[in-house]
Amino acid sequence: MTFTHKSAQSPTLRGINLKIDRGMTVAVVGHVGSGKTTLVNLIPRLYDATGGEVLIDGVNVKHIPLDVLRSNIGVVPQETFLFSDSIHENIAYGAEEAAEREVEHAAELSQIANDVVEFPGRFQTMIGERGITLSGGQKQRTSIARALIREPKILILDDALSSVDTYTEEEILRRLRVFMKDRTSIIISHRISTVKEADLIVVLDNGSIAERGTHEELVTQGGIYADLYYKQLLEEELEQL
Repeated sequence: MTFTHKSAQSPTLRGINLKIDRGMTVAVVGHVGSGKTTLVNLIPRLYDATGGEVLIDGVNVKHIPLDVLRSNIGVVPQETFLFSDSIHENIAYGAEEAAEREVEHAAELSQIANDVVEFPGRFQTMIGERGITLSGGQKQRTSIARALIREPKILILDDALSSVDTYTEEEILRRLRVFMKDRTSIIISHRISTVKEADLIVVLDNGSIAERGTHEELVTQGGIYADLYYKQLLEEELEQL
């Protein structure tokens, strides 16, 4: 499969051949500009492949009604967008008939519930436009809750834990492994700690899949992933000095 932006002279993605089985957690890593976000955007058809096909259960996504396709996919993008409304309404957006307990459960899964109980109005607390009254981590966790409340068959987290501390990140990922059992998760992250437990890690380089395997396999290979891993270990050691 390939994809080329209309204004581009060369493909953004080339020669992509990737099969993801139902229930898998797949991580996509790579340097900035390697094509990670473009790749996952092909699944809900924010872009359409310009060569080859994107299939879900053997069906070309172009043949699935757009509302059906997107109602089964939960996407948490890099840039979260929240409305000037209550936390409850922000989480329930797209699932307006959700009961209060469902909102609370999604908030617990995303670990925003612990913060909400400290707010004066709890889930009825109003937040400013684009979530200006929340921290970066709180905005990301609210957006994750919004995706989870719809119980998606496919969950895409596009660098959606970058502003979350490592302890909270571990709790979110632990709960997601249970919640997403028999569903499919695709996680983009620059943090190795976020992706190391994935069933499969795919390394993109200049629009192509350069490496694939588990964390242990890729570290042993000594390639791009191993280089990213050891650099992050060094950074963590320097921060502790």
